Amino acid sequence: MRWVGALLTASVVLCPAVADSQPRTPWGDPNFQGTWTSATLTPLERPEALAGREALSEAEAAELERTTVEQRVAADGTSRPGTVGGYNLVWMDASTRVDADRRTSLIVDPPDGRIPWTPEAREASRRELARYGTGPYLDHTDLDTGERCITDGLPLMVPIQPYNMNFLILQTPDTIVMLHEMYHEIRIVPLDGRPRLPEAIGLWLGDARGRWEGDTLVVETTNIADKTHYHWSRLWRASRPTMRLVERFTRVDERTIDYRFTVEDETMFTAPWTVSAPLTNDQASRGVTVGGLFEYACHEGNWAVANVLSGARAEEARAAAED
Repeated sequence: MRWVGALLTASVVLCPAVADSQPRTPWGDPNFQGTWTSATLTPLERPEALAGREALSEAEAAELERTTVEQRVAADGTSRPGTVGGYNLVWMDASTRVDADRRTSLIVDPPDGRIPWTPEAREASRRELARYGTGPYLDHTDLDTGERCITDGLPLMVPIQPYNMNFLILQTPDTIVMLHEMYHEIRIVPLDGRPRLPEAIGLWLGDARGRWEGDTLVVETTNIADKTHYHWSRLWRASRPTMRLVERFTRVDERTIDYRFTVEDETMFTAPWTVSAPLTNDQASRGVTVGGLFEYACHEGNWAVANVLSGARAEEARAAAED
């Protein structure tokens, strides 16, 4: 990780903020460097109750933000009888604010704000959601990739985690480096036009290549490893070679990156679909903790796998004794 530290030091020395609408690096490219967050209350998909509505009113947005905070505080530290519960608010850092445009979904295409699943993929996604927290848990592979501290899949910057939604971006003339707080994942995106890896080589986070279209950075990711035999908390993010991800980053001003991504996969969706999830370095404006990136050392002290499996064996023994 020493090269990351060197890049960060260089960014502080070489890339002071420029007082215009789009800060630039000393070599003239839009400057994306810094710590950013995508945290928001705005949901990925439009709730059915808001079908046909693209945005909330100011009053509705304020009410949503108020009631969300109240509900979180009321539920803090509680759990269903007979369960071990979960994290309390000390460990969470979920947003308490909707996006500035008050959209009812982060999905902007298709217009209904919903993932355009094929019928088969929708059913597979439903099955994955139904087994979450219930199993069966016969061995470690019955836990999803996030529970196993591997990854939740691409794209990394989709704001659907209740914590660890910070990103550190570093930049040179021929490379963009993105460090994701969750799972401590690193993406190194070449900008120098180098050829892609052979199709036979698949990576968990794919093979990313960047290019400039005017002042917009376009990152196209292919060569994603086939990990469809694993369990995923959100099936649409599952690593698979049929997926193609195209991300667009446009520095809007000192505080904002217009971030959009399009997901393509004919085996899972009836059409490509696009998300708009603006990034900001003004963490307070999203109602999350202000500060730098923390290391998310998921595997250190992670007793989840051992405890889940031992709990499942205890339940089996109890059921057998009651027969």
